[in-house]
Amino acid sequence: MVNEIDEKTVQQAAQGDKQAFRLIVLHYAQAVNRLAYRYTADASYAEDIAQETFIKAFQAINRYQPQAKFSTWLLRITTNSAIDYLRKANRQIADSLDHEATQVDIPDQRIKTEDHLDLNQRLNHALTDLSDVERLAVTMKHHQGYSINETAKVLNINDNACKQTLFRAVQKLRKQLTAEVSL
Repeated sequence: MVNEIDEKTVQQAAQGDKQAFRLIVLHYAQAVNRLAYRYTADASYAEDIAQETFIKAFQAINRYQPQAKFSTWLLRITTNSAIDYLRKANRQIADSLDHEATQVDIPDQRIKTEDHLDLNQRLNHALTDLSDVERLAVTMKHHQGYSINETAKVLNINDNACKQTLFRAVQKLRKQLTAEVSL
């Protein structure tokens, strides 16, 4: 779970204080980068998404509503930036495949031996098979320690829908990881 930055710093940043916003970036950089990495499983893409997140947050900080946690607001921007990034990347891949006349052989990366993957790598691979919402829910709840309510707020769903999303995601992960272990 991310510790909240003090409200005074957020207010100063909303009034245009660049030093206060710099403190926000320093305070939340690791959490934003970690969440972006969970979406992409690529450090350089995660850095791009984190940078985009802080640019968007800087541009929109005066619209932040203090009744919500600042971290929830910022991680929602991170999620939206990551989803936008993934959609753009998928569009570019689809466009490039449409323009190619030759068939592209893409090796099946899902089949890996235990000798080549440690548990963290297998988990990251299994997370890629989840939907964006499921991946975010699992990351927030189980990796960053957010409550069901906080996770639901970021996802813009109610608590019961969040619980169902987490249940489905865990079932998918269990099935994926069990299949990999039995190979």
